[in-house]
Amino acid sequence: MIVSRSLPAQASHGSGGIVAPRSAADAEPGGGASHWALRVRVTWPERGVVVVSVSGEIDMASLPRITEVVRQRLTAARLHTAIVDLEQVGFASSAVLELLMLASNAAGRREVRLLVVPGTGRVSRLLELTGLSALFEQAATVDEALAQARE
Repeated sequence: MIVSRSLPAQASHGSGGIVAPRSAADAEPGGGASHWALRVRVTWPERGVVVVSVSGEIDMASLPRITEVVRQRLTAARLHTAIVDLEQVGFASSAVLELLMLASNAAGRREVRLLVVPGTGRVSRLLELTGLSALFEQAATVDEALAQARE
């Protein structure tokens, strides 16, 4: 079972969120999630701003889970900015492009500003290789994205 939990901004990095087990060993207590286990953490660092941080793999298997979390958070009543943090993504297939396009469309319908933190790894490279980098408002870090959200 996958559980989504919204966390206050001051919550510790190791609690809450979504962990999608890839194998029976990952699902067992004490089995430990490996470096590729999908993790989605949602925080509300300030009023009207949500940060959805993703780590692990983004592929066609994980896309529905991540998309659902992002969709749910974009329906918040008083949301003005959504930040999608992909800095800790270890593997990104073309599914990450679909995720960002869906998030962008949903944000546009709600008139919510979408900021993407692609990091310096695979997501950033994929955006550059496909020429889609210019479609998304980006920030180098979550802190930078929060500063942009305040503007």
